[in-house]
Amino acid sequence: MKGGRWCVSLSAFLLVLACGPERYDTPLENIRGRWTTTDDPMYADRAFEIDDDFLYLLTGGDSFTVHKVHEVLIAEDDLPKYTIEYRGDEGALFSFNFYLSQEEGGTLLFPHEMHMKWHREPDASVPWGILLDSERDATPASDP
Repeated sequence: MKGGRWCVSLSAFLLVLACGPERYDTPLENIRGRWTTTDDPMYADRAFEIDDDFLYLLTGGDSFTVHKVHEVLIAEDDLPKYTIEYRGDEGALFSFNFYLSQEEGGTLLFPHEMHMKWHREPDASVPWGILLDSERDATPASDP
């Protein structure tokens, strides 16, 4: 009887692993970009950007934070739920959660504000643009 319980426990464990979220080291192309919303004037000076390595959060005015992406998880729900895990200044792990809808060419929705739609705006003015431009300028061009 002990062997049967062990087999059932192993099967349950493997099922949980198989049904768990997909994991990635870097953000996928479908969520990369600069995102803004016009649905609420209170968020007029808010934006965020996701690139290969970092999550940039504009928190108002010229104030922003930059976080190195630790891992990206994708869980299936009514809409795919994305979780970007990143480490804070003290090393604690934090999560940035949102849903991705294919509506209007790609719309992000936050779980606590499903009424507010965030859209890709590559030309949106953001203070970290200067950082990104200087980083790109400092990267040596590869020879053909």
